[in-house]
Amino acid sequence: MSTGGRPGFCIGRMFHAGTICLVPVGLPARGKTFMSTKLSRYLRWLGVKTQVFNVGTYRRRMFGKSPDHKLFDPADADAMAKRNAAGDAAFDDMIKFFQSGGQVGIYDHTLTIMESKRKEIMDRLAPHKVHVVFLETICDNPKVIEANIREVKLNLPDYEGWMRTAVPVTDFLDRINHHVPYYQTLSDPSLTYIQVMNLGIDSNVGEHIVANNLKGYLQTRLAYYLLNIHITKRTVYLLRNAESVSDDTFKDDAPLSPVGIRHARQVHDFLVALRERTNEAGAPKYPKIFTSTRRRSHESAQFFPPELVTQKTSLVQLNPGAVEAMTDERIANEYPEEYARHQKDPFNHRYPRAESYHDLALRLEHVILELEGEKGDVLIIAHETVLRCLYAYLMDLEDKVCFCPFVI
Repeated sequence: MSTGGRPGFCIGRMFHAGTICLVPVGLPARGKTFMSTKLSRYLRWLGVKTQVFNVGTYRRRMFGKSPDHKLFDPADADAMAKRNAAGDAAFDDMIKFFQSGGQVGIYDHTLTIMESKRKEIMDRLAPHKVHVVFLETICDNPKVIEANIREVKLNLPDYEGWMRTAVPVTDFLDRINHHVPYYQTLSDPSLTYIQVMNLGIDSNVGEHIVANNLKGYLQTRLAYYLLNIHITKRTVYLLRNAESVSDDTFKDDAPLSPVGIRHARQVHDFLVALRERTNEAGAPKYPKIFTSTRRRSHESAQFFPPELVTQKTSLVQLNPGAVEAMTDERIANEYPEEYARHQKDPFNHRYPRAESYHDLALRLEHVILELEGEKGDVLIIAHETVLRCLYAYLMDLEDKVCFCPFVI
């Protein structure tokens, strides 16, 4: 079947969910920007027009990078004036985003003086009928805080060119200490907020989540998504099914061809050798493996230990419907109107009796959530249409797709 076009994210408005401003709050190095990025990716995957407004990016654009840590002292009037200017510029752009049809804006700012800033944000958004949801990250584990600084914050443009020694870590800790005397945690039960306790890179960290006063479909969906995320590093391998005896047909549940069997064995050997070279001592020899329920998919994993392989119906390829096994030229001749619609909107268009890429993305959502929750490496073996959707999510692509062959 032809898979012409550019299946990417379907960005629009989820009208029944309202317009929302997500406001991450918390001391630095607690995972606010990490959560903002993850939530933006997930919401865009759902088809919600979402944008992150990172005040740090505005501050560097307006006042330059590599500032002295005193710029983050709330007691310094000149420093606060600069940071407020950056915050106002980001906020003004977010208002324009809402006015142009945006549905979820993420105002990524270090909001430590909560009582005044909280009311200001809500008052400024009220005329635009935007509901505010605060996302608070709390961490009281010094080891996790330092690990987060080394893992994430030292890669900020502010520290470009700095030697990776104790000096930049100390500088960022000074930033944090400027905020500590002013920080006020969320406690007002009338507010809408989600609190995440001890989100860190350690696989044992992430104690619990508190959800308060959430309303409606999208807000509760956010809380459910946050229950699954963590910062533990792992690798996701994407592998296209090996060749089957009737590789171009959807209806035939065909077994692997001799070439496909040889390919499956080579993949096993290659992956084992790769992990032996790159993994730390004591790391598992094999990743966890997800395949579709089609023979060409789970037989591609036949040389891996069977207890590691899980078959998932949702990983079955996009149903091509009436255009199964057709070339683009034949589709254009036999279904000219449908072909024209598909070229115009390849993500949402369905051929007769077929699925759209949007349909496929929706049935892949629970796989996305399971991937987010996995703390170990995962190998996904599936058809190219499925891998395109997963790749678009993992790489946070909008209106784009990777057309290169999918290999490990």
